[in-house]
Formats: sequence, structure tokens, C-alpha cells
Amino acid sequence: MRTLVAGAAMLLIASSASAQVTTRPTRPNIQRRAVSDSTKADSLRADSVSREIVKWTAPDSVETALMARQGYSVTRYQGLNVQFDAKHRILYLEGSPKNGRAAVGRGGTLLVGDTITYNDSTKVVVALGDTLMLRDPSRGSADVIALGRMTYNVEQRRGQVTNISTSIESGEQWFVRGQIAAFRNDTTGGKSTAFYAKNGIITSCDDSIPDYHFASKEIKMVSKNIMVARPAVLYIGDVPVFYLPFIFQDMRSGWRSGILTPRFGVGEIFRNSPSYRRHLDNLGYYFALNDYMDGQLSLDWRSGAAASSSDPGWVRLNGEWRYRWLDRFLTGRLALSRLSQRDGQRNTAVSWAHQQDFSQTTHLTTDINFVTSTVLQRQNTFDPRQALATIQSHVNFAEQFGPASFSIGGSRRQYPGRKDISQDFPNFSISTPTLALARWLEWTPQLSVNNSEQLKVNRTGEFAYSRTPNSAGGVDSVLLTGDSRLTNLSFSTPLRIFGFSLNNSFTASDQENNAPVRIPVINQDDPTQVTNRVFARTYATQVDWTTGFGLPTLLPSTLKLSPSISFQNVDGHSFWVRTEQTGGRFVHQAKRASYALSASPTFFGLFPGIFGVSRFRHSISPGLTYSYAPAANVGRDFLAALNINPRDYLGNLASNAVTLNVSQTLEAKMKSKDTASLGDPRKVKLLGVSMDPLSYDFERKRKTGRSGFTTDAFGYRLNSDLLPGFALGVRYSLFQGNPISDSAKFKPYRTDINASFSINGNSGVFGALARVFGRAIPNTSPQTERLGQNADDALSQRVASTPVAGSANRNNLYAVPATQAWQASFTFTSSRQRPPTGNGTVIEQDPRELCQGLLNNANPFAYDLCVQQQSTNPTAAVPIGSITNGTPFIRVPSRENLASQMSFHLTEKWSGTWGTTYDFQTQRFADHQVTLQRALHDWRAIFGFSRTATGNFSFNFFVALNAQPDIKFNFDRQTYRQSGQ
Repeated sequence: MRTLVAGAAMLLIASSASAQVTTRPTRPNIQRRAVSDSTKADSLRADSVSREIVKWTAPDSVETALMARQGYSVTRYQGLNVQFDAKHRILYLEGSPKNGRAAVGRGGTLLVGDTITYNDSTKVVVALGDTLMLRDPSRGSADVIALGRMTYNVEQRRGQVTNISTSIESGEQWFVRGQIAAFRNDTTGGKSTAFYAKNGIITSCDDSIPDYHFASKEIKMVSKNIMVARPAVLYIGDVPVFYLPFIFQDMRSGWRSGILTPRFGVGEIFRNSPSYRRHLDNLGYYFALNDYMDGQLSLDWRSGAAASSSDPGWVRLNGEWRYRWLDRFLTGRLALSRLSQRDGQRNTAVSWAHQQDFSQTTHLTTDINFVTSTVLQRQNTFDPRQALATIQSHVNFAEQFGPASFSIGGSRRQYPGRKDISQDFPNFSISTPTLALARWLEWTPQLSVNNSEQLKVNRTGEFAYSRTPNSAGGVDSVLLTGDSRLTNLSFSTPLRIFGFSLNNSFTASDQENNAPVRIPVINQDDPTQVTNRVFARTYATQVDWTTGFGLPTLLPSTLKLSPSISFQNVDGHSFWVRTEQTGGRFVHQAKRASYALSASPTFFGLFPGIFGVSRFRHSISPGLTYSYAPAANVGRDFLAALNINPRDYLGNLASNAVTLNVSQTLEAKMKSKDTASLGDPRKVKLLGVSMDPLSYDFERKRKTGRSGFTTDAFGYRLNSDLLPGFALGVRYSLFQGNPISDSAKFKPYRTDINASFSINGNSGVFGALARVFGRAIPNTSPQTERLGQNADDALSQRVASTPVAGSANRNNLYAVPATQAWQASFTFTSSRQRPPTGNGTVIEQDPRELCQGLLNNANPFAYDLCVQQQSTNPTAAVPIGSITNGTPFIRVPSRENLASQMSFHLTEKWSGTWGTTYDFQTQRFADHQVTLQRALHDWRAIFGFSRTATGNFSFNFFVALNAQPDIKFNFDRQTYRQSGQ
């Protein structure tokens, strides 16, 4: 052993080796409360922040050469006064806060104190002082700070300290303090440090006096592994509020298997009411299977005590498996849920989402959701979205070969609370971009096949119920169902030859309704004679082909004139038709030439601006088409196939029509102070208006003496950048009766309104008002505003499909809502049918009528629940009717709903969200979802309330620790709608 003393510094080189690891400083918040000297506290915080806790004296050339020698580890000493006992090999170092504290460093380990005694024989360092600091990279990233005494073996990395403070990283930074502590390193090469403390505290609060802490008698930490403390008492300030037998924190990186955090309230332990129903959620285990997949099993339970017909109690088993294989471009999840009610009813829910990319041009996407009982699925949910959203499934396989794109897939929908099913499968399509076969020849072929089915749809009218006498002398009614199928095939092969367009298309459709219906059949020879016939099923097959020529556009820069010649069917139906009226035999109609000339110019005007607008621009883009087709005849057999009255039929008339559609836009060009960062003037769309085409036939006006309008329905749409997401659509029924008949009256009637918009503090309308009143606001682009919108708005909540099984489904009510800024979104929908006229049969699609057969059911709650479900579910399938004329008119009740989703800040600390749907017909709110949250420094308080359309409501309140949300104290109350309420 060779020793070199140089001034106040000493360098010792030994042959033993030690590992060196880069370290990071601790956070400035680990001072004991007992320290009263503010200067010490300030120095401590400063030292803990600095990466360099000691400044070594610059070495001379001899020391530099010694430290550079290979095969040795370096131990450095520094102090104001240094004494070395050569006989006992003991080194004494003294320092002072003013002139620099004493320090000992070996490898990456560094110890700093006021007085240090180092025994080179035992490799033990004893440090004394008001503030002692130990930096050992092997035990963690944070420094160990102690007050009083520290004993440390630099070779074995084992030590004891008093009044220690340190921190650990585990996603959040935890600060640990103890009166007496010991720590040791793993000498087997594991490079982990075990830390033990008695009478210590644990907190994530970085204040010098923490707002909260856990006091524990025994604490153990293993670096980069675990932290355990027992028992643990939670203190808010100096007040004890809760006792835990232990707390556990896994500090390992990555995912690990372990017990799930169960959800239960205080009421489950101490029931506060005899009628309170205990429940428990999320009792289970999480499996980290490998780096590519994980899974979990859990149990949900609701007590069956004081059971009722609507709430018998249940047990639900949940399983979920998630996988992700990046090398194979494969990811997905599979979830299964099994609900068993105590009354014997069962429900199984399955969710499978899978996405796989076989190559850059081949993709598979699946999103499967299926339940065996939609009634139980809706009845037992407390999430308003799941009570209203359809249960949807999608499958799609897409591949691109050469310029062509191939796609096959389908979808399936179940409706909450109802047994009817809608599915579109298989859907097949092949499409290509325009193919340039030659310089003068272009080809754009398209092929698609679609199949749509409605299954188990409730029948209406006189054939809706099957009635049989029962033993009690009454009549049992059973609601019957029917099915419907529609298959469409379309093939188009348009050609462009030397600038001339040749359009060719072939279409075929086959529709079948498997439900009986009574149809008054018209006698084509004597229309006054009508025979009522009952058909067990109705069907129709239609086959059609169209062709036409389009000439090159004339005056392309101004009027954009486009002449064309096409061959059209005289009647609006297909060329070949067969129905139940023809006994399966095909009949056809005639075609006639149609000549058309269309123009689509654009006119615009510029107007001076006001305030912050430099100029207004108003553009109008009308589309005007004139068409003429000579008179033609439609045979009686074709009219009989469709059951059309030939007496007032107008399809044989010549067509001399004008069609007009208009779209216009009003834009504002902002002044230079509102320009974007690139210097381009910012344009804002103040109002955009588009209208559906509207046709007027002069020949029909001349022949009938009535209105010449031939368009059955008309609508317009409005949008504006002043309200992000603003859209308004209104539709009208223009005729009372069928417009193909001369008895139809032109009488516009509004049928639909769809309006939606979202708004926040950065919306254009507020910016415009602020500029008018002289307030300066920062420039924001509409694109940035849209990106800031909450994607989970009111419309998507109630229309998009939600998983029926899995953790995402069950944890939705307990998610912490995001309320970064105030915003609101609103969606208003209104639909109504034109009142029927004449002597035809009218079937009222009233919820009370649909549920009439359940009045004699043994369960009186079934009828009430059925009425409410039919009234509040906005995704009701259209009842199955007939294809030909003369079937009963099915009148669906009018619907008017306003859905909204709002988030806002009440104060700096209080924020909330509120989502609801209001039904104007029933004049009541269908559902609510309200959350309030309060920021409590290191904690967050959440108040949540939800009410579904079925009447189920839940209230939950919990206070969760920000650093560890699983540490929370909650109260949950879930109540099912009771019979008779």
C-alpha cells in the first residue's frame, strides 16, 4: 500500500475493485421537521439539487498519474484538517461548512460530512455532522441524507445511519425518512441495495413539511425492486385518518403479475342501511405472461339479499387476454364475461379486437362484440353509453394487388334491450383508379356485392301476436318476429374515349321479407276493384342496366357546359322486375333516350370588411341541368308487379324538366394582425350552405294542372367555422302522397332536423366578440381548435359501439375525467313522419302498442321496462314492411332529443363534466353522467353520478392519491330501478 499526502487532500490507491455508476441528485425536499435552522434547510436543499456535492482539490501531476493506472480502484479523501494514524491505518478528516466539508470517495460511492473517520483495515467510514450525505449509485438514483451519525463499510457497502432521508423512483418519486436505518448491498453481483428503517415516514409530497405522509414502524426497500412498510397510518398534516396493515410498492420496470385492486366502498364494510345491497368489483389477479401478452381474471359480485324482480343479485366472472407482437404487426385483445343472476338468467358477453398487417398491402381488422342476452346487458349496466349504444361487430380484410384494391368484410349489430339483429355480410368490392389503356382510352371498372339482413324483428299490425287460450280462461299473447334480406350487386365499367365518356353499369338486387302482410291488390283492368290478399312473405328481384354518352365539357373556365345522352327507364324502378304479385315471373318495362345539358358555373363577389375583417367573399355555385325525354308506355303487367294504380299513373308522360342545386359560401379574410405564422391571411368560413337538387317538370305541370315539382324530398345543410363542428341539416317531404301519382299534393312538411356544434374559449365566435369590444386574444387556427376537442363527445358516446366485455368496459365509470379547459358539445335530433291520409291501413308503432302483449305477463315490471326501452333507444330498427304498394302505413312516433357533453372549471381547484340526453317528447332526461373533481395538492377527490335510460343509477365518491391511484378511499352506491317505480 502506497500513500500520498498533498496539502489538505489525500489519495489512496488499492488493488480492490468497485463498480462505478452514474448518479442523479435527490429532490430538494428531504429535510426533517425537527431542524429549526433555516440556513441548514436552505443549504440542504441546494446541496441535494447540485450534482456535485463536493468539489475536489485539483490533483497534481503525480496524483493524476496514479489515478490513471490500470487495475486499481481509487479512494479519495479530502478535508480541512487531515490526520493519518499509520500504525492503526486510521484516517481522520475534519471540515467546515465555510471552508468545505470532509469527503471520502471510493469508485462511484461518495460520503460527505463534518467529521469523517476512515479505517483502511476494516474499510469502515464513520461520519458525524448535522448534515451527512451518501451517494451510492448501486442503491438507487437518490442521495441518502442523514442528520447525526452514519457508519458505512465502503467495501461491503453496508451501513447504519440515524435520522435518514432519501427518495426512490417508481413512476412517481417517493421520499422516505427514518429515525434509525440500515442498508446493505448485494455482494453476489445483483447490484441491489436493501434498505431498512424504523419509525419512519413515506410521502410523495415534495414540501419541506409534507401535507400528508404514511407513518410506519418498519420499512424495507430493495433498490429497483420493492418497497414494503408495516403497519402504515395515513396522516393528513399531523392528524391520523386511516390505518393500513401494510403498503407495498413495486419499483421494478415493466409489467409484473400481481393482485388487482378490488373496488368496494365503506358501505360494504359498515352497511349504513338495512336496504343497502353490498357489491364488490375487480377482485382478481393480473398475469404478465411475457413481453408480448398479458391477461387478467376477476370477479364481480352483488348481494342477493332483499332481492327483487329487477335486482335479484348476481355473480360475474371476467377474463381478458391482450397480445401485441410488433415483429408480426399483430395486436389485439380477447375478453369474456359471464353473468349469472340468482333468478337463473344468464348472459355471456364476448369482445375480440384484432388487427394484423400481413404486408404493406394486406390488412385484417376485426372488432367483435356479442352478448347472449341484450336485456340483461342493458339492465345491469350503470354506464349511459352502454345503455344506448348499439352492440356492433366489424370484420374487414383488405388487399391491394397492382392498381386494384380488394375488400371483403361485414358488420353485425345488436340493440340493447331488444332481440332484433341487423347484419351486413358479406360485403365484397373491387375498385381501381382510372386505368390508362392508351393515350386516348381510359377505363375505371368497379364491382361491389352487398348483403344486408334484419333478423328477429318484431312484427306489427294484425299478424304481430300469436294468441292461444290458457287454462285460466284468458288468452296468452306471444310477440312474433320476422326476417328481412336485401342483396345488391353493382358493376360499372365507364370508358373515356378521346374525351368522350361512355358510361355503362349493371345492377341487380334481391329482397325478401319473411313476414305475413295483407295487401289490397289493384285490378289493372278495373282499378276500382281491390282484392285484399294475405301473403306469407313478400319478395322482389330487380335487374337493370344503363348506358349513356357524355360529350367533352364546353366553356370549361366559365359556364362548364356538359351535354350528354343516356338511355333511361321510363319508370323509376329497374328494367326487369319480379315480385310476389307476378308469382316469381320476370316482367320488364321500356327504355327511352334522355337528352341533357348541365352547367355548373361559379359566381363570386368581394365586399369591404369591418373591424378585424379586411374583406368578405361571397361565392355561389349553382348546378343547373335541363333534360328532355319523349313520352313512352309502361305495360300493365309491369304496373301489376308493383301494384300501381294505372288510372293516376304519370310515368308515361314525356319528361321536360329542370334540376337545380345550389351551394354558397361566405368567407372573411382577416387583417394583417390576424395572419398566421407563415404570413398568409387567415380565412374564416362564416357560413356555408348546400342544398339538395330540386326538379321541376314543365310537362307534368301542363298535363295535370298541379305542381310541376317531381322531387319527393328536399334538404339543406349549414356549417360555419365560428362554431367548430357546427352542422345543421333539415329535410322536408314535399308531397302528400306518391309523386308518381296525379293525386299527390305539393305540400312541404319538415321531417328531420340534425344539428350539432361544439364550443370552447378559443372558438371563433368568442374571438369575434372579443375583437369587436377591443380585447386582444391570441391567434388560434381552426385546425388547432379541432385537435383540442374532446373526441369522446356527446354524439360519439351514444352512437359508437363500446366493448361489451373487458377492463375498458368495467372501469369506465371509475376513470378520472380530463377537464383541461371548458368546452361543450351539443347534438339535437328531431324526426317525424308526415301524417297519413286516405283510407289505407295505419299501424301505430307506439311503444305501448309494441309491449301490449306483455301486460298478461307474470312479471308486471316487464311491460314497464319494455315501454321505457322502446321509448329511449334511438337506434330502433325499421319494422319489416312490403316492397309493393298498398301495404299498411307504419307510423313511428316522433323523436326529439338533445344530447350534450360539457366540461368546465368551477374554480381553480374544482372542475366537472356533465353528459346528458333530454327527450322533448316525454319531457324528461333520459340519462345523466356527472363528475366533479377537486384538486387536493397530492390527492384528488372525485364525485361521480350516472343514470341510464333504464333507470339504473350509481353514485361513487373517492379520494385517490395522485402518486398511487390504487391508494384511495371510496364510497359506491349502485341501485337498480325497482318494480313499480
